[in-house]
Amino acid sequence: PQSALSRSGDECVVASIDQWYLKYGEESWRGQIEGHLQSSNFVSYNDRIKESFEDAIGWLKEWACSRSFGLGTQVPWDEQFVIESLSDSTIYMAYYTVGHLLHGEENLDGKKGSPEGIKAEDLTDEVWDFVFLNGPMPK
Repeated sequence: PQSALSRSGDECVVASIDQWYLKYGEESWRGQIEGHLQSSNFVSYNDRIKESFEDAIGWLKEWACSRSFGLGTQVPWDEQFVIESLSDSTIYMAYYTVGHLLHGEENLDGKKGSPEGIKAEDLTDEVWDFVFLNGPMPK
């Protein structure tokens, strides 16, 4: 093991742990993003913003989206981890596009059920592909 010091001279303790990653650098995903940036559908209202996106796409490969301690939302498929807060906020922005259909008003915890009658088991990969990827209508 190597030792590391902070700028203040304090010893840093680093732990090597398992984590979940979002693979932003995956070729087909990255290609879709680059294609969207170059399309007439992308409007940034400021050229510097578009340049910042292009720059980030160039270096962002994987983003750790989980951690093993602290407050937060549990990773649904691996409950020993919680979703890292920045990833949590990114995921929630996507969720807010459909949250009103799943919860309705005054029902944030979902105890009253969906006002549209949607159940958790209805939310298959095909549904999310339809909502976010313009996929075919699910059965």
